[in-house]
Amino acid sequence: MLTQDYERAQQLMQGIFTKNVAFNTTVFPVWIGDTHCFWYERETKDGKEYRLVDAKTATNNSAFDHSALATALSEAIGQTVDVNNLPLRRVDIDLNPSIIRFTAFDKHWIYYAETGTCTPADMTDLATVHQDCMVSPNGKQGVFIRDFNLWLRDLDDHTERALTIDGEKDYQYGVGVCCFAPIDYTNVQVRWSPDSTRLFAVQRDARQVKLFPVVHHVPQDGSIRPQLEEKAVSLPGDANVETFRLLAIDIETGRPQEANYRNIPVTRSVFAFFDSNLGWWSTDNRRAYFVDVERDYKTARVVEFDTHTGATKILFEEHSDTFIGLMLNSDEPPTLMPLPESGELLWFSERSGWAHLYLYDLETGQLKHPVTQGNWLVRDVIKVDSKRREVFVHTAGRVADWDPYYRDLCRIDLDNGEVSTVIAGNHEYCAVTQLHQNTMMAKGSGRDDRGIACGVSPSGDFAVVTRSRADEVPVSLLLNRDGKTVLELETADISGLPKNWQWPEPVKLLAADGKTDLYGLVFRPSTFSTDQSYPVISHVYNSPDLTWVSKGSFTNGAVYGMPYLDAAALAELGFIVVQIDGRGTPFRHKAFLDNCYGWSESASKIDDHIAGIQQLAKRYTYMDLNRVGITSHSSGGVGVVSSLCREDGFYKAGVASMTYDSRYFPAGLWGERYEGLSGSTADHPYPEQQISNLQGKLLLMNSMIDPLAPAEGTLRIIDALQTANKDFDLLLLPNPAYGYTVKRAWDYLVEHLLGLEPPEDFKLTTSFD
Repeated sequence: MLTQDYERAQQLMQGIFTKNVAFNTTVFPVWIGDTHCFWYERETKDGKEYRLVDAKTATNNSAFDHSALATALSEAIGQTVDVNNLPLRRVDIDLNPSIIRFTAFDKHWIYYAETGTCTPADMTDLATVHQDCMVSPNGKQGVFIRDFNLWLRDLDDHTERALTIDGEKDYQYGVGVCCFAPIDYTNVQVRWSPDSTRLFAVQRDARQVKLFPVVHHVPQDGSIRPQLEEKAVSLPGDANVETFRLLAIDIETGRPQEANYRNIPVTRSVFAFFDSNLGWWSTDNRRAYFVDVERDYKTARVVEFDTHTGATKILFEEHSDTFIGLMLNSDEPPTLMPLPESGELLWFSERSGWAHLYLYDLETGQLKHPVTQGNWLVRDVIKVDSKRREVFVHTAGRVADWDPYYRDLCRIDLDNGEVSTVIAGNHEYCAVTQLHQNTMMAKGSGRDDRGIACGVSPSGDFAVVTRSRADEVPVSLLLNRDGKTVLELETADISGLPKNWQWPEPVKLLAADGKTDLYGLVFRPSTFSTDQSYPVISHVYNSPDLTWVSKGSFTNGAVYGMPYLDAAALAELGFIVVQIDGRGTPFRHKAFLDNCYGWSESASKIDDHIAGIQQLAKRYTYMDLNRVGITSHSSGGVGVVSSLCREDGFYKAGVASMTYDSRYFPAGLWGERYEGLSGSTADHPYPEQQISNLQGKLLLMNSMIDPLAPAEGTLRIIDALQTANKDFDLLLLPNPAYGYTVKRAWDYLVEHLLGLEPPEDFKLTTSFD
């Protein structure tokens, strides 16, 4: 019986970042040029199919003859190509004539549908060959990175020359992310002036940043001697942090012009500098603009940069007593949007206590007017239609009786702020954006349409949205600009779910303060019966960066559906699993998030989780409050340790995996944003300072080389546990092994809350391994 529970749980875990559980849960439309047509990938049980939709004629057909392309590609490479799962990447479709450009088998290809031929792309085809460089607006030149410097390539005669020569490992050109993040050297962080004569560039400076050592105790190359890896990582409070040097480069002469402005600190930017709209050009080809956020996040400025003289001028600045956020979810790009054609900036701010948009004049630096206002949120900017002077956005919280996290899709007039609802309801409506967190995670999972998708057509006449709730099957729709359904594109196939699947239940609760509304999910096993008594598990993520409770099902939920299926899998073992977004998390008003300011580890307050579970237990008598556990076996384990150190002994067992510690996160990512430059205060203790109160069973797990949660945080807790003479369980792994740690977490909770012996021979495999 228990082995069958584990098998169902594994079935759900294997659905994370894959299509093993549910198909076509979100549609990612890729619009073709300025047309009303888009393509997307339809998931099938055997692979995928490329679909072509004409929004004007309301048709949805196969994008091309898959068999013919497979045959042509097979002949070109001399090996069989699976027609049901074409190995295409970087797909680009032209309509007239019908041409498909793509990469496959480490080469660039062009397929001509009329002749059924597939040929390698030659050096004259800019759309496919020059994907390692930033091509100029006139299409004649491209900039790429070589040996930490910027190089220029002539796209006619293919000659190359260096534009910079002083780049080095810790002083790189064209790199717009912090040292913590992996570098994609094909994503060159420069911006061309509209007339193709100058570059606006950044040079990341980490030369004075201290090194952070990581020891590979079991090297992946098979060698015996441990290997030391050192990275430049600035920690909160360090004297020196990573910065960006801002400069312009004249293409003809190669002359650099540095901005007469101090280097700006590298603050929270999961996405690179220019991709995040932190720098852009004016249409006059001389002035550029950039956003400067102070290291402590209390001040943000928009600065004008004369690229001919280096002169700079602060146009406007904003201040906060806690911190300024340029976006609501720190794992997504800033929500601001430059409007160079009109010399304006659509600025995002929570200055009113709510997330809204403000229109600024970049000639004067003056605020023209708020574009949105009220006790509700702008969640995302999907697209700006400059001709119609309107912006497509997701809003949330505009209707009092609906879950305030549910997003709708609206059009808002930039000049008078009039809101026109495209689609809304007591559901989550998602129109994807290119740099949305779920879009980028989806791209990383192997789908090719997602990193270039946009939910609104180039003309602004059509939109693609996915409607879902945590307890419903997702449906993707093509709408016109007024919200009328043109086509139902996909209804998700959920045939991979376990038999008798129990949809999670959305719940509304009260926080521990007795007045703040909270929202969560309750997960039950597919074998659920009201006649049984069940242990309860808090499934937590104590982070101020993002929410953990999914509003849509599967890929439409938080973190691309990972916590949704993670919690559902845990429930299959015989638990009632509860997720709650407590105070100190985003997507509500600013004061809700500021609950954790000064003590980031208090995000999604444990008091709120306890209060919510107690309320649920009054509704559902099958929830056994004498057997309550807590886990964050996906990450964020600091809340688990703190919860087991409470005097009330509410939690009886906990698993803390990959314990986040703000002191070990790069300075610009977390600690200085949520705790300021001085860190947490004495009355806001770190986990190891609470250990003397430990009660219940605790399992600590960490990889010795985890990039997100360095083992040092866990080791500090271990040291405190030993000093306090406390019993605990420990699993330190030389290398990450997600499936193994999840299985050990399951086993621990089954043993200590269900009182059962876990199956010894069961090996969990996940899409992470």
